[in-house]
Amino acid sequence: MTDIEIETFKETIIETIMPNAKNMNVGQIQNIIKMVIKDNPQMTPAFGDLLLEQILIMKE
Repeated sequence: MTDIEIETFKETIIETIMPNAKNMNVGQIQNIIKMVIKDNPQMTPAFGDLLLEQILIMKE
């Protein structure tokens, strides 16, 4: 990913995911990511791991 793509990725997480994720525990977030990956074959488990990592960093 380019620097611009990384910044866009982080901004999208902040705008769309963090309002909900801030009130969830790690297990709940992991379950949602697993369900989304299962229902969207174009998303890889590696992307789910990256997404989870970014959410947890932003929650701190």
